Amino acid sequence: MRVKFKRWAVDYLQTSKTNQFELFIEDKEKLSSFLSEKPTYIEIGPGKGDFIIALATKYPNLNFVVIELNRTVAGICLKRIDESKLTNIKLVAGDFYRFADQIGPKSTEGIFLNFSDPWPKHKHENRRLTSSRFLFTYAFILKDDGKIYQKTDNVDLFNFSLANYELYKWKILSVDREYNKFDDFDAETEFEHKFREAGLKINRCVVEKTKETMIEEINEHEVRNIL
Repeated sequence: MRVKFKRWAVDYLQTSKTNQFELFIEDKEKLSSFLSEKPTYIEIGPGKGDFIIALATKYPNLNFVVIELNRTVAGICLKRIDESKLTNIKLVAGDFYRFADQIGPKSTEGIFLNFSDPWPKHKHENRRLTSSRFLFTYAFILKDDGKIYQKTDNVDLFNFSLANYELYKWKILSVDREYNKFDDFDAETEFEHKFREAGLKINRCVVEKTKETMIEEINEHEVRNIL
């Protein structure tokens, strides 16, 4: 869904630096320190931040990083994070792949994908957040037994995701095509609230990285780097 440009949000993003990391070498050490001080989870595409603020409030013993490329959305989310006064959430306004390069391998416990853009056209398949390229990067940054938590209202995206998880040897821990109750490690997003009120079904799954996950792709990647 397209978001209308908001100058105040972009200006806020540029001026409020306490709860955000920038993808420059100067912030690399601070980001690494944040990731290592507590078990850390990532949300890609946080919206206004309802989900991550609720989870960070519930779990002060964990750290959370939200990643948002759209600068208007990032600014809105950052303002909400600042207003929450929580110290265990940070925002990165930038490209996920650059972020993954910055933090390095086996640095995170889990990844949340909440109501991601389904990119329904076949030519846009690589933009889906559960395409092979993204899954490879998740496997790279997740610790052993790290998990992906996915929720979506889009059945086609859900089916595509499940097929890819199976293809690339992620261990599927749970699948719920009518997710009505929140488990302990979950919270409602702003989109989810609207979908539930409209009577739409929510699909949710949890998958786990294993020793076999993306192993062929990882081996091929290592061979290319050596050559």
